[in-house]
Amino acid sequence: MNQTNKYFTTGLWFFAFQVVSIVAAVGVGLQIVMLISIIINIILSLGLLILLLQANKALDKNVEETIRMKQRENAKLKHEQQTEDDNQQYVELFRVDEALARIMPAAETPFKSATDYSEKLLQKIAKELDIVQGLVFVLNDADQLFHVSGEYAYFSEEQPRIFPMGETLSGQVAKNQKLLNLKEIPAGYITVLSGLGKSAPRQLLIVPIVYEGESIGVMELASFKPFGENEVFLVQKICESMANLLNELRK
Repeated sequence: MNQTNKYFTTGLWFFAFQVVSIVAAVGVGLQIVMLISIIINIILSLGLLILLLQANKALDKNVEETIRMKQRENAKLKHEQQTEDDNQQYVELFRVDEALARIMPAAETPFKSATDYSEKLLQKIAKELDIVQGLVFVLNDADQLFHVSGEYAYFSEEQPRIFPMGETLSGQVAKNQKLLNLKEIPAGYITVLSGLGKSAPRQLLIVPIVYEGESIGVMELASFKPFGENEVFLVQKICESMANLLNELRK
């Protein structure tokens, strides 16, 4: 911008000189002076035009440089933000892997039945995620109905209902093989008994347990707190990890 001001100031001086020359020529009234003045004015006009073009070029150069600097700064900020996001995602996934290792039993751990396996997992999940109630259902090949396989903190005068594929919320999850994260549980869907009396959690996570493309089970987890993205991802990984052994134990 300083270079532009320099060119503009010089142009103004040339313009002033032209005006003075024309006035002098008219005042003297001499043709030769007028002719010289006209020639000088033409030369100065050309010079002024060149200076203005140079000033415009310098201005454009400054604008382009400013744009390039801004682009470099934006690219740097974007790179730093992407790096920070990647690091945060890595940390979160690492924590999920740690939690998964704490919950899933060792491969050589013996289990007597699908119920034994399901309830051990529900107990560990409850400790990790602060759930207040949990159920695992498995598909019975004989009647093609989902029966309860494991319970955590389930207190009711009625046994957990059985359901076919596609019916009830859990049946729909099994059919679609897509989890359901309910923020508002329908009234009366779940009741938790405690020393303080009855209370109703409002958060429900239902996740399918899929083995070789077939839904063989469903896990229901209830909580008073919302299930965050990492918690949902963790439960998904649990259901994926338990599918193989659960399929063997349910037969």
